[in-house]
This record gives sequence, structure tokens and C-alpha cells, in this order.
Amino acid sequence: MVYVCFFAAICASGCRSATERPNIIFILTDDQGYGDLGAHGNPFLRTPNMDQLYHESVRFTNFVVSPSCSPTRAALMTGKHEFRSGVTHTVTGRREMSLQSTTLAQVLRSAGYSTGIFGKWHLGSNGAYRPEKRGFDISVTSVDDTQRSHFDPVLLFNGEERQTRGFRENILFDEALQFIENNKEGPFFCYIPTYSPHAPLIAPQEHIDRNDGNVFYAMISNVDDNIGRLMQKLKELQLDENTVVILINDNGGTWGVDKYNAGMRGCKGTPWYGGTRAFSLWRWPGQLEPRNIEDLAAHVDLLPTLAELAGDGLREEMKKSLDGISLLPFLTEEGKALSDRMVISHKGRWPDGEGEVEAHKYCFCSVHWNNYLLVRSQTCGRDDCRGECRVFQRVIDGSTSTGYSKKADFHYAVNPRRLWALYNVKHDPAQQHDLASEYPEIVQKMSGTYEQWWKEVFPHIHREAEDPRWSQDYEPKQEK
Repeated sequence: MVYVCFFAAICASGCRSATERPNIIFILTDDQGYGDLGAHGNPFLRTPNMDQLYHESVRFTNFVVSPSCSPTRAALMTGKHEFRSGVTHTVTGRREMSLQSTTLAQVLRSAGYSTGIFGKWHLGSNGAYRPEKRGFDISVTSVDDTQRSHFDPVLLFNGEERQTRGFRENILFDEALQFIENNKEGPFFCYIPTYSPHAPLIAPQEHIDRNDGNVFYAMISNVDDNIGRLMQKLKELQLDENTVVILINDNGGTWGVDKYNAGMRGCKGTPWYGGTRAFSLWRWPGQLEPRNIEDLAAHVDLLPTLAELAGDGLREEMKKSLDGISLLPFLTEEGKALSDRMVISHKGRWPDGEGEVEAHKYCFCSVHWNNYLLVRSQTCGRDDCRGECRVFQRVIDGSTSTGYSKKADFHYAVNPRRLWALYNVKHDPAQQHDLASEYPEIVQKMSGTYEQWWKEVFPHIHREAEDPRWSQDYEPKQEK
């Protein structure tokens, strides 16, 4: 194994100890958009604790995630595009993450971290796919990761059902805080992927009243309160300065995009900038200087970054399989530029059936490169398609209300079939000015990268049914 020890380098310039590795807390909110944050200018929503975290963090302002839930979670956990792990949807049968993929939890546990997940896993609900079989010492989730578990939920504690009382997010944060206290000698990795503010929209009444009846904002407000509790707990346990806290949202905006979406076109489930841009906040007092980083970064960067942060390395074979890069040099060295990279998004969600993957190769996909976004937001062209094309077909047919928006002609816009559109999202976040005809060489470069990427990921999409590693009952070998 090749070891890459970040701490040996930075500790020479003031870190307390080369052997004192930081604790890691990673909070992932569900269906909160980039614009659903007070610090991003939302005039309707107060998020004081997230805002404080924002001001105390390194902030990646051009951070890309997948268009929906399970795909983003797979990319975060593996450092690879979700298609490489066979995750192409959020439904059973297409959200189970390949057992051949090594998870972030496995990497950190091998590095000596205690690991816990408190919330939405959504990468397999049974057998070897459950989180306690994928590297987590402690796992607290809802049954089958159901979203319909707001009050007094039955939760799974390492797979065992237990009746609980109270509001779900409060309970999950309670369990996370207990895990932190139990492991305060560290190091620990605490993963808190909330179920809120994903629909159904249900929240404690005090938060509904605080947000003038807006239940979506109330759910975010509740998460914000819990983040405040978490930060206070770190101070009480004197863990604040040796704990990295990361906050990211899992996909584009949802029920808030019509009120405020930071000027962007697009929402969850679309290839537009508003469908794949996320906030990405990294706080580590005394080590990371709060500032904005405008270079392109993505969800696939989490695993390699935290592996290096943990002071442990990755096998060369695993490094070569990753799409992500370590962000540590850019987090710690102000002015250092990220590599000239491209990040590719694809909605997936094609219907099951022979030939459907190929038929949807160009449906709802995008390529990010620096501030450029290359987009194909188009259906497969078949009237009888039973996949997500139906949502966009309604817009083509003249509907102005579909999915998460009553401005569907804007957020669910469709561009001409067989054509790529090009935008500079830094100057044109609403993506109103197509630059494709002005910069054909850029279109060719980015679309060529997409073609090569498709050739690489296509074999991973088609699972081999006879491979025992895809069985729900398969038990992987214990880690050494």
C-alpha cells in the first residue's frame, strides 16, 4: 500500500501532532438546493447555523453533484461516477451499489476510524448492500430508507428494528451526537445524510410557524437547528478544533426553486446548472482559511480527499479506478488552481428493457469544464417512452407546470434533439445564451470527452446476473 501522509507536511507548520488525525463529520442534506441557504441570498429562508458554518468554511462555489439522490450518494461513497457502480436510478434494483466498489467508510475504517451513519443510505436495503456491511460500525436508517417516517419512526439499528419517539431528524442527530461522545477520543467518521427536506413535506409545528407555513423551509429550518446542536456539542466536548465538518446537498433544488434558485435554470432531475450545482462547505478551525474556491470540484472528490485527510493512502489499483481527485492541496494552499478537468452528469432513469440504455445515451446529460456547461436536455424521441422523458414531453406539449416547478418551461427546458448547447454558467447561470455556434471547438472537445466516457461506463451499466456479488444474500469477505 502506498501511503500519502498529509499531516506530516502541514504539522511542520503548526499542527498539534502528526499522529493526531482529525475527526470527520459529513452532513448531506436531501433535496435542499443551492439556493435554499440564507448565505446564498435567499430572502425567504433563515438558516443561521448553516450560515455560520458557511462563513467559517472553505466554500467550493462550482461544485457538481448528480441530478438525483442515490447516484450522488454512490459517487460520494466510492469516488467514481455512479454508473461505474451500477447505480442508475433511485428505485430498488437500480440503486444497489456494486459490491465490487470500495466505500469511503471501508477506507476510513481501515485507517483506524470508528464509523457511523445516521440517516439515508439509499444504496441497498438488504443483505450485503446494507451500510453496516459496507464499512459502517454503526448504522441507523429508516426501514427501506423510506421517506414516510417523519414522526415516531421505526428505525433500523444495524439492521434491527427499533421503535423510536419524536421527529426523525432530531432522533438521528441525537444518535449521531451520542456516537460522537462515545468516540470522543477519536478518530471518528460520522456521516449524517438527512431525509429532510425531501417530500412528503412534514415538519414540527414550531418550524412551520417560524417559516410562515412553508413546510419545505420548515424542514430545512429543523435541520439547521440540529446542525447548531451538533456544533455546540463539539465545543462542549472540546473537539471543535480537531474536527472537520463538511456540509453538501445531494442534488439540484426542488420545492423552493420557484421562490429562489440563485438565478439558475434547472432543478433536481435536470441536466441544467441548477440541477447539478451544490454548496460544498469545509470547516476546520485553525487549518482551513475560510474563502471561496471557484475551480470545478465534484462529489467524486470526497473519497480521495478524506482518504488523504485521514493520513492513510489508497492502493494504486484503487487510485486508478477513481474519477475523483484529492482536494486537500486546494483546501490548504490558497491560490493553487485545480486541474483542467471535466465532470460528466447523466440523469439515468431510463425505463427497463432491451435497448433502453443505448436509446437514452444523450438524454438529459451534461459536461462541466471550468465555467462551461455543455448540455443535451432532450427526450429519446419515442412517444411511448415510459421513463423520465414523459416529464419533459409535457413541457414540449406546452405545459408550464410539472415536477417541482410552475415555471417548467424554464427549469425543465428542452433543447433541440441531436444538438449540444454550450453556456458560460459563471456569467450566465440562467443559461439563456447558447454559445455553441460561437465556440465549435469547445463543443467538439467537451462532446468528445463525453463520447469516450460513455464507452468506459457502458459496460458497468449492464450487470451480469450470474455474478454472485450482485445477490442480495451475498456476504463479502471480512476486511483484514
